[in-house]
Amino acid sequence: MQNLIVRRLSASPAADSAAWAAVRELCCRTGDNGAPIARERWEFFSRIWIDPYQKLLPQWTYVAEIDAAVVGYLTGCPDSKGFYRRRAWRVSLPLLTEILCGRYGHTPETKAYVCRALGIRKSAEQCFSRKLHQSIAQDYPAHLHVNVDAGYRRSGIGRRLMETYFADLAGARRRGVHLFCGDDPVPFYRRVGFQVLESIEIRSGRIIAMGRRL
Repeated sequence: MQNLIVRRLSASPAADSAAWAAVRELCCRTGDNGAPIARERWEFFSRIWIDPYQKLLPQWTYVAEIDAAVVGYLTGCPDSKGFYRRRAWRVSLPLLTEILCGRYGHTPETKAYVCRALGIRKSAEQCFSRKLHQSIAQDYPAHLHVNVDAGYRRSGIGRRLMETYFADLAGARRRGVHLFCGDDPVPFYRRVGFQVLESIEIRSGRIIAMGRRL
């Protein structure tokens, strides 16, 4: 695609502030299974899905730009176990405190977040088998989230983002990468080398764990 640039963001979020703002907006415009979420949810939604990567691992986020506009992004992590531990203290706990102080109101979304943060309710990922989590820790320790603007899907942008990320993971000697998704994106992930590791049924539907060796 002409004028497409895929680049890795720097270790200093301040150096890429405009890109991070665009990533947050795109996250919210694709947050409902590829469709936009309600505008009033944007700030809280991006706090959950973007803050951890911006604050803890900014250098493992990638953006796809056309004429300097962000049309796709990938947030990644080479060591999921360490990332989740750091996220709990540096991101989740401060956000939980803000929720309990009433900043985001008492909505189903904030209540669900509080229940997960306090261990009252399992996240979808926690519902998978112990065997799967052991396999992820040993063979697929990295993870990713990828989103592309609706007007640029099926144009190879998602593949370019992932291939760039895979190359950097291989350079960092990671053995593999995993992700969790619903049914719709499974064919795409298969085309870039992922295989289904396990699937479960929860109230919101089927969740699939997929892995790719590097």
